[in-house]
Order: sequence, then C-alpha cells, then structure tokens
Amino acid sequence: MEIDTKRLVIAFVMIFILGVLFAVVNGIYTSSTNEQLPLIVYAISFLSILVGAAVVVLFQWRISRLQVERVLKILPREERTVVKVLLDNNNSIEQNKLVVLSGFTKVQISRIVQKLVERDVVEKKTMGNTNLILLKI
Repeated sequence: MEIDTKRLVIAFVMIFILGVLFAVVNGIYTSSTNEQLPLIVYAISFLSILVGAAVVVLFQWRISRLQVERVLKILPREERTVVKVLLDNNNSIEQNKLVVLSGFTKVQISRIVQKLVERDVVEKKTMGNTNLILLKI
C-alpha cells in the first residue's frame, strides 16, 4: 500500500496543531491551578493518536482493495487474469514468469501488457532479457 504524500503532510500538520493545542491547554491549566496536567492525560492523547492512525491504515487498505475489485470488473478477461496474477505475486512479476502463470503465450502476454500499460494499470521496466511488470493500482 502506497501512502499519498499530500495526506501524510496533512497528518503531520494536524499532529503538530494537536501538540500546540495541548501546550496551550497545559498553560491555561497550569496558570489557573498551579499544577501540571496529570500524566494520564498525555497517555490517553498518545493512545488516541495511535488508534486513529490504525483506523486510517485499515480504512485505506479497505478502500484500495475495493478500487482493485472495481478495476477488475471492467477489464476484459485476459487483462483481468494478468492483473490477478500480479496481485497474487505482490504486485510485480517478471514477464517470462507471467507467461507461465497466466497460461497465455509470449505474444499474447506482450499484447495484454501493452494494453495495460496504455491504460496506466501496469508499468513495464526492462530487466535484462525480460521485463518486470509492476501493478500501479
């Protein structure tokens, strides 16, 4: 799963703002009671951030899986087979292994991969005598 840089920056900014707000609340509390916030408040805040991050990661994984399923539904049968093989092999595979695992001929795989590259579903990188096929979604 790839994390969007924009979302990561937004998350860090929000955590920074949370820290600033915590410092302001601590200052107000300290000036009114002459005591610092109890340690349990810091622990609960840290735990809340961890739980929030876990929830975001879980939902992001679920959304990504739904997007892949939607893409698979609109692809022709041959392209769907190739994408499923890529998913089963951690989103990347050498083209010669793709021929073996998919059951298509070298020419068929070459044409299918070219169509998927044109649609921006996969990326093809030269790797010696073969190509490395990477799933982009």
